[in-house]
Amino acid sequence: MTRKNLFSAMLMGLTPFVPAHALTADGSAEVSAPGKRVETETPSLLRVSEIKVAHADSTLNLRFEINPRRVKPGRDRRVVFTPVIRSNNPEVSDSIVLSPITIAGRNRYYSHLRNGDIAAGEPIYRAGAKGELVYERSVPWNVWMEDSYIYIREETQDCCRPVKPLCDTPLAQIGTIARRARKETNTRGYIALTGDSTIEREAQGRAFIDFIVNKTYIDENYRGNPVELKKIIESIDFIHNDPDAVITRLTVKGYASPEGSYENNVRLAMGRTEALKEYVRQMYNFDPEIMHTDYEPEDWEGLRNWLETSDIANRDAILEIVNSNLAPDPKDRAIKSRFPKEYDYILKTVYPALRHSDYTVRYKIRTYVDINDLKRVFQENPRNLRPVDFYRIAQTYPEGSNEFETVLLLASDIHPHDEQAAVNAANILMRRGQTKEASEKLNHAGESGEAYYSRGILAAMNEDKERALFFLEKARALGVADAAQKIDDIRESGVREVITYLIEEDDE
Repeated sequence: MTRKNLFSAMLMGLTPFVPAHALTADGSAEVSAPGKRVETETPSLLRVSEIKVAHADSTLNLRFEINPRRVKPGRDRRVVFTPVIRSNNPEVSDSIVLSPITIAGRNRYYSHLRNGDIAAGEPIYRAGAKGELVYERSVPWNVWMEDSYIYIREETQDCCRPVKPLCDTPLAQIGTIARRARKETNTRGYIALTGDSTIEREAQGRAFIDFIVNKTYIDENYRGNPVELKKIIESIDFIHNDPDAVITRLTVKGYASPEGSYENNVRLAMGRTEALKEYVRQMYNFDPEIMHTDYEPEDWEGLRNWLETSDIANRDAILEIVNSNLAPDPKDRAIKSRFPKEYDYILKTVYPALRHSDYTVRYKIRTYVDINDLKRVFQENPRNLRPVDFYRIAQTYPEGSNEFETVLLLASDIHPHDEQAAVNAANILMRRGQTKEASEKLNHAGESGEAYYSRGILAAMNEDKERALFFLEKARALGVADAAQKIDDIRESGVREVITYLIEEDDE
């Protein structure tokens, strides 16, 4: 039974193979109908059947059968059939010549047997013999073979005469076509943002309040105190005057320098910290319950940090004392006695900066139900909105509109670690072609099915088929309904090889 061509080279948009003998006098191509042999003044002697060309793993496999009874070179002639794989790209000269088959007429066949003049390993068969000759060869696959031809080079030779080229007979063409994934399921819709945890923040500051020597009360007009106290008040005012903020805790921690006795420094640190706390509490009439204090009698950590970045003489030796297990007072005396010059510099320029008060204001953001309040906050200070608030605002606009997506993008910018907001933002950015920005968002999208689906879509957009399938399989396992269809689309997409057979098989 004759197996016709599987595909037409012309229908696939591929350039048809033109045998060397199929040219007219003016050089134009004489193209035969698909699957038909081109008949010329020097007709091919080749008769083949059961042709099969296949790319499997890293090899290209060729198989066909020849019936020697159908090959008629003449009694005193032989014909040599040599399969050749040749690139179809004019800029690429790659080709592979496979081992030949020789079929000789009766007289020539027995002459070769008597004389032994066939090259070692070259098979020779007698024309007219019974049975089928099976030709099978495998060669390593190369990229250039994606656009190539397989043809049989035919050569004949009469007794005692040179080899004469007969013709080139095409067997098959290897080409590729691109199939694209369907776009209907590229990105999914929008995820409802459900993050409704109360927003809590804190503000920190440092002030250098000057106290009269050995005293613990605050003189508002002493030395630099007007500036330092104003700094504290302005920091608290910024939060206290915000209608959306509620202060929940205010902590003051006082530090003293290592100068003087440790026992007296404990008294000073505690007393001065308490004085600053009361000063702030009375300014705002805060509930005593939210006011907290702590103290550090001597700020050795501050001295250590300064020394590590300084170039003072004997720095390493002084650091060794600071890091030692000596008690505070002996430690201070050791630096003073061993390095008096450096100690005098530290006493005047470093110790004053170690007498400071650090304060932390912790506060929470009010939550609103009324959409008008939410929109007001969105305009004035969107940082005070929760993810769920952003979603409620977005829903007041048509889904997918520019306003709708602008709100969701801002939600992710303000809450970069909210996984739902990150997925929404990534999907929006992918639809806009901003794949780099989408990738950054997906770094914070978590391990949900929706996150894996979006990662799969992004990988597909970047033509990374392997990663796309990996992520989409995870999404499918986590119950994302669209993942299965998308997996099928991607598996069917990309470049696909097409084998076009160019010769009519012998059916006799």
